[in-house]
Amino acid sequence: MNLALEPFDATKTYQGLNNAGKDGGFDCGHAVINKFVAGSLKQSVRAGNCTAFVLLDLDKLDENGNSFLVGFYTLAMADIVSDPLKGKGATGLPRRVPCVRLVMLGVDKDYRGRGLLCGSRLMKHALGRALRACDELGGRGMYLDADPGAVDFYLGLGFQPLEERDPNKSTPMFLFKESFPQGI
Repeated sequence: MNLALEPFDATKTYQGLNNAGKDGGFDCGHAVINKFVAGSLKQSVRAGNCTAFVLLDLDKLDENGNSFLVGFYTLAMADIVSDPLKGKGATGLPRRVPCVRLVMLGVDKDYRGRGLLCGSRLMKHALGRALRACDELGGRGMYLDADPGAVDFYLGLGFQPLEERDPNKSTPMFLFKESFPQGI
């Protein structure tokens, strides 16, 4: 399988984007993420609210030669209050902690569990981008709101929950840049 990770281009057509969540479209199994992909991803990138990267299946082309959208992630600059970070291994935190926010990450259900490591590949790339942004602009790490089904994935990468885990709602999590996995 020939997969490629590239910056999202809002002027380009991606197979599965506009019909996300429907037959033949990108479907990560999460209604909110599918709705964002189909209706807001292009507009959010065009408006400068986030940056996005896509993982494409270069072997799965439509009649116009457009690659299938396997996965994506979006990043934005953010800041969070320091209170939940206290006692989590960092010192000298300002009241508002600058960071990079992983806004969304999704992988099509058909590409999971096949040894392709799509989610890990996207996350590794996102962490590399976040590290560069933190180093160049000033930031302490990455913040995200983990879907209940994804909390274990992020815990495995070293993210720390900022509040008690609730199986019915997202869990805010943070990873200090000093704890980013090596080799990104």
